[in-house]
Amino acid sequence: MDLRVVLVGPENPLNVGFVARAMKAFGVKDLVLAGSSWKALPAEARVTGVSAPEILDGAAFENGLEGALRGCATAVAFSRRPTDLRQDEFTLPALPASLNLAGKTALVFGRESKGLTRAETALCPYLARIPCQNGVSLNLGQAVAVALFSLTDRAATDGVSSERAATASLERMTAMWEFVHPKLAASPRLSEERQRRIRQMLFRLHLNDDDFDMLFAVMKALSK
Repeated sequence: MDLRVVLVGPENPLNVGFVARAMKAFGVKDLVLAGSSWKALPAEARVTGVSAPEILDGAAFENGLEGALRGCATAVAFSRRPTDLRQDEFTLPALPASLNLAGKTALVFGRESKGLTRAETALCPYLARIPCQNGVSLNLGQAVAVALFSLTDRAATDGVSSERAATASLERMTAMWEFVHPKLAASPRLSEERQRRIRQMLFRLHLNDDDFDMLFAVMKALSK
């Protein structure tokens, strides 16, 4: 299983160290920080991430979430906020049958103080919830650990095939969206929220590469 952990705008370097430690515990090495004000990891991250220096050393920085998702087959956003984007939504430890783990899968976590924005969540085909009681939420390191356990544990992944017919990658779907989005944005009837919902509708089609090519060709023909 090829996983990438993406932290959007992390605020506490100690939490980044805890994330790296959780990643090492579950055999995940790919860490990307998106939209961070840091140019390099603060030294505090190495205090809590002392057992995972190779992950911290290899951490990549991207200006935004779009760059952090480059090369990924799909992405799962983790959030507590309600949404009407009609994403493929699920609650851990259950995983949806449509989630294809054959390619690089990004697990996306937001800022400690306010999480992911709606626009950032809309970039991900899937939305995951971690069930917590009494209004208590997990800190960033704990949330990443729970997510990694759910995705790597054999019992949790029963019935989730990594060998079923591959869907078009997130990168290809993003290319389609970048083609059609300016045309949708030009319509005064389509608010930003509606545009995000249309993007999620495209994600929910779970197109294979042949169907993707056909639909994209139709879009290009209609645009003329």
